[in-house]
Amino acid sequence: MRVVDGIKRNIEREAMARGLKVRVEVEGSLAKDTWIATDRDIDLFIIFPRGTPKDALKDVGLQLAKSGAGEGWRLGFAEHPYVEATVGGYKVDIVPSVEIGEGERPVTAVDRTPLHTKFVLSKLDERMRDDVRLLKQFMKGVGVYGAELKVGGFSGYLCELLVINYGSFRGVLEEAAKWRGRTVIDYMKYYREGEAEQVFDSPLIIIDPVDRRRNAAAAVSIQCYATFIAAAGRFLEKPGIEYFFPTKEEADALKVLERIRERGVSLVAVKVGCPKLPSDVLWGEIQRSLMKTAGLLERYDFRVLDQKAWSDEEKHLVFILELESRMLRAGKIRQGPKVWYHEDAKRFLEKHLRRENVLAGPSIRGERWHVELRRKYTDAKELLKREFAILQMSKDVMEEVKKGFEVYVDEEIAELCAKEPRLVEEIHAFLRKRPLWLK
Repeated sequence: MRVVDGIKRNIEREAMARGLKVRVEVEGSLAKDTWIATDRDIDLFIIFPRGTPKDALKDVGLQLAKSGAGEGWRLGFAEHPYVEATVGGYKVDIVPSVEIGEGERPVTAVDRTPLHTKFVLSKLDERMRDDVRLLKQFMKGVGVYGAELKVGGFSGYLCELLVINYGSFRGVLEEAAKWRGRTVIDYMKYYREGEAEQVFDSPLIIIDPVDRRRNAAAAVSIQCYATFIAAAGRFLEKPGIEYFFPTKEEADALKVLERIRERGVSLVAVKVGCPKLPSDVLWGEIQRSLMKTAGLLERYDFRVLDQKAWSDEEKHLVFILELESRMLRAGKIRQGPKVWYHEDAKRFLEKHLRRENVLAGPSIRGERWHVELRRKYTDAKELLKREFAILQMSKDVMEEVKKGFEVYVDEEIAELCAKEPRLVEEIHAFLRKRPLWLK
C-alpha cells in the first residue's frame, strides 16, 4: 500500500498541475482481496470523467501514467495502451480509462474493470476469496493461468467468476471435469438457451456479468481449456500438491541430448534477437513467425512433429521445432496424370524428360506416370540457413533476423543451452511432453 500511495500522489499532483479531474483507484486482485502470495502485481487505474475522448487517454492519460511510474517505465498494450513499471519490487500496470455505468458501452476495452471490481466484491465472502486463491494457484500449477497471448489462459477475473458461479474451488473442478466441446456460463441469465453459442465463437463462453456483449473467456485457447478439464478430473480422482506447486525435473544439456536420441527425433532451434515490443504485441508476432517457420520446413517435406517459441522478452528469441528427421533422401516422387489423359500426359512428359533434376523416370506405375525429382534441400539446417532470412514473417521479427540469426540442430543444442541456460528446462519439458502434474 505504500507503493500504491506513492504512485497515486505522483499522478494526482501531475493531474492537478494540468487542471484535470481524475480518480486513481486500485483494481484487480489487490482491490478484490483475491491476490496470492506468488503475485507481485498491482493494477492502478486513472479514471477520467465520462465523455473523455479516447485520444485524450493515449495522450494525457499516458503522460499521467508515466508521472506515476517514475523512471524505467515501458509502454504496454493489450487492446489499449498503458504503462508498465517496477516500483518497490512490484510490477505495476498504470492504466488510463473512462468512467462508465452498468450497461453503458465502454470507450476503451479496460473501462469495465472498475465495474468488475464492484461486482466481484458484492458476490465474494471470505471463504470464496480463499477458494479463488486456490483456483488461481491450481491454474498456475497446471500452466493455464494468464489471459495474455503468451499463455492464452484464464484471467484472475475468470477465476473469480467461476467461483461465484459454482460456489467453491471444489465446485469449479467438479463442474469443469464435465465440460465438453463448448461450455456456456451465463450467471446473469442474459441469454436464452442456445443463444450465446450463436453470438460467440469460443470453446468457453462466460458472459461478462457487467456487459452482456462480452465473452469474458474469449482469450482462453482450446489448449488451455482442454488442459484445465483434464487436470480438474485427474485432481478429483487423486489430489496432490503437485497440481499447485509442480516439482520441476532436474535437467541439463546432456539430458536434453539423451532425450533427443531416445525419442529418435531431430530438434532444430533458430535463435534471433528479440524485438522491443509490448508483451502481447510481441507474442502475436512470435506466434505468427513460428507458424511461418514450421510452414517453410513442411513446404520442403520436413515433417514437423511439434513447435514452440521461447523468449526472455528482452534480448533473445528462440524458435524450437521437433522434426521426424533432420535429413531427407535425395529424391522425391511426383505423381503424374493417368496415361489415357493424352494431353495432360504429353505435357507431363515434355516437362520432365529433359529436366536436369530428374533422378529416375518418367515411368508408369499402375495407370499413372510418375517421376522422381532431386530435392532442393535434404538437410533442415541448410534449408533454414538459406531460406529463413527471406521468409515473410512479422516485420519486427524480420528486422531482428536481418541483423543475424543462428541455427542449431541436435547435438549443437548443447552449445545453445550453454549460451542460454534458461532454455534447458524449456527444451527438456518440450521433449518430455508429459505435464508435470500428470503422475
